[in-house]
Amino acid sequence: MRYERSLLGMFAGICRKRIARSFPALLLILLGSVVVVPATPAYAVLAGFKTVQDSYGWVDFNGDGRTDHCQPYNDGLRCVLINGTGTGLGQLIVLTSTDKGYGRGRAWTDVNNDQRADYCRVVGGGSKSIQCTVSAGTAFGTTFTSGALDPGYDAGRAWADFNGDGRADYCRVVGSWDKRAQCTLSTGTGFGQTITSGAIDPGWDAGRAWVDVNGDRRADYCRVVNSAQLQCTVSSGGSFGQTFTSVTLDGGYDDSRKWADFNGDGRADFCRNVGSVWYAYTNVRCTMSTGANFGSEVTSPVTDAGYPGTVGWADVNGDGRDDHCRVTGGEIARCTLSTGTSFGATMNHPSDDVTIPGTHGWVDINGDGLADHGFFYPGTPVTITLSTGTGWASNIYIPMPL
Repeated sequence: MRYERSLLGMFAGICRKRIARSFPALLLILLGSVVVVPATPAYAVLAGFKTVQDSYGWVDFNGDGRTDHCQPYNDGLRCVLINGTGTGLGQLIVLTSTDKGYGRGRAWTDVNNDQRADYCRVVGGGSKSIQCTVSAGTAFGTTFTSGALDPGYDAGRAWADFNGDGRADYCRVVGSWDKRAQCTLSTGTGFGQTITSGAIDPGWDAGRAWVDVNGDRRADYCRVVNSAQLQCTVSSGGSFGQTFTSVTLDGGYDDSRKWADFNGDGRADFCRNVGSVWYAYTNVRCTMSTGANFGSEVTSPVTDAGYPGTVGWADVNGDGRDDHCRVTGGEIARCTLSTGTSFGATMNHPSDDVTIPGTHGWVDINGDGLADHGFFYPGTPVTITLSTGTGWASNIYIPMPL
């Protein structure tokens, strides 16, 4: 049952060698997301660009193909750019006195199709709106705000490209008894049409995602429904289309549910931890999308699946497939490679095991097309570990600018 899974997953995260440096981190493990560079647009939805559905993110702020670090800071926003070699820090960009928005619905995403990360969120009091502050490359640019709208339930809020025009739209689940999926489209300089589905089963909170499940570069609404079935309602660009449902399967533990392109076919697959509640000794399983339903499953041998707040699926060896990356006990970062039909070799390197979401990013820091490992934690140096495709270079420690 879902409630049992959730509790077991929580204990799985707690019963590790070290969970984090501070007790409050325990409360954050199940709430945030880890930043990744996808093998294909299947998870990102925006081609060549990874949206981060969170306040803290490793994202490309200036559009140079290298990943920078952005976050809310004091009463505003701050981005620290990575230099041209991916081995140091460059410009510090700050925006003061801005509304950072509600915690759910925050994202660093490309809302105007210029390949730069913009900051979007839900704002307002009784009457709520969505708002985006765009990147101008070397500074924060204009801010535009929608009219009043229903921001939807916390679970399922996401910025994703529903109509395939290269701009991130705001999608969510709305309604009371008859719930519906809904997306408000970005025009690049504001917000336009709102598209609403018919009545749907919105699924369990954990596992709700807006991903490209059929390879058409449009965001579809996918979730876990009933006892444990996968269900996706696809986008047709101007409306919601068909809904397809898998056979009953093991939905995995709540805090491990991710969508990634495991086999490199451009379609989002469903991955999660199954088996033992002890994440240090469990299995990882991915169910493949066929584009019109779900097909074969691939299960790893017993493995250390890592701290939930550090897990990401990213292409670290450049073969077009998402690999399973995480930080495990003993302060080790591990990426287990996908062969497309099985789990393969694992690449390891030393790493801090702080588990607060947003601190670890599996991202392309130096622009070579391989996902590297970035680590940011307030009060400590930024740590960059570059992937060579077959292993890792030495850790680079860079003092964070004040």
